[in-house]
Amino acid sequence: MSRAESVAVKHREPRSAPASRADAGALASRADAGAAGRGGTGARPGWQRHLEGWQPGLVAVLIAGSAAVLAVPRPVEPAELPLPLADTRALERAREADIAHARQAEQLGLDAEVRELGSAIRAFGLVDADADHTEAELLAARKRVLDAVGPALAQGDEAVLRLRAYQLSSFVREVRRFESTGEESGELRELGGDFLGLLRRSGWLKRGDARSRGGGEARRVAMDGAVLGVLFKKRWDAIVGVQREPFGLALDEERALFRFLLSHPVSVARGSRDLAAPPPADEAAARPTQASEPGPRSPAAALRDAEAPRAAEQYRLKKIDELAALDPSYPRHLARGVALYRLGKFVQSADAFRSHLDEHPDGAHTLRAQNYLRAALERAREEQL
Repeated sequence: MSRAESVAVKHREPRSAPASRADAGALASRADAGAAGRGGTGARPGWQRHLEGWQPGLVAVLIAGSAAVLAVPRPVEPAELPLPLADTRALERAREADIAHARQAEQLGLDAEVRELGSAIRAFGLVDADADHTEAELLAARKRVLDAVGPALAQGDEAVLRLRAYQLSSFVREVRRFESTGEESGELRELGGDFLGLLRRSGWLKRGDARSRGGGEARRVAMDGAVLGVLFKKRWDAIVGVQREPFGLALDEERALFRFLLSHPVSVARGSRDLAAPPPADEAAARPTQASEPGPRSPAAALRDAEAPRAAEQYRLKKIDELAALDPSYPRHLARGVALYRLGKFVQSADAFRSHLDEHPDGAHTLRAQNYLRAALERAREEQL
């Protein structure tokens, strides 16, 4: 051995001892972590390299599969009737205009010819509210109104609009008073005619949650203030016979009214049961236990109860057609399909849903119409078996 070699041997590091299996595993883990920290440049051995980046791909597949499932039509019971949507801002503008006209009537007063029209309308209301009125009496009262319209309109449309708005304000006030007291005032009869009778017959009047201030039974009118005002103006215009601008109803007012009518269809059976005039307070107090005990149902009453759902859907069909004539954007065929399905007319219901899809192959209601159509076809097929 040379001197140079001898020096190299003296400075050589000693050999380390063989590593244990645990140490080898730890070293391998640190090596993998180091490779990952360096950007993962090290390639995975064998089949593992084919699974790199699988998580995003799996998420994409799940999203696509869910969308496909949701887009496939399936039978769904037609339970949801499309309701018209009224622009709340448009309704608020109409309400503010009525309030402004009513305020002007109070501040500026009304011309004599306009006041005569107002008196004629009130006289007509009293005759209409009288259950024993004759046809001749009603025609005579209406003639007085029509005779007063011309001279009143000669004072200008704004003058007549102020009269209508003032009477509308008084009418709403008397309705709210009736709800709190349970008593019908003479002014409510003058301005609304048989309005309370209409509420009772139509199922639009409910019993209140507490006793009224007057000791009778409190009542709650089903419609909100906007619909209440629209109903009054519609009746007022019909009595006076003016439908042109600036009278009549705005489209959004019509939508609000029809939304209420479709949600609260007239039902004679329900009206006769829930909306009958309450007994006098002393009579109700004399038999408190009978009011809470259900009495026996007569065959006629049971028949009315059974026919009530069909009557409600027939009413809806009529109102659907009336609304569609005013608002072409309303999905008439889809709504008719729902009502016909509820009536058990499944073939006609399927035809209505097809008509909607023919007119609207794409749109907000397309998938719903497809689902409803499949349900109607299945029910029609079951009937034929």
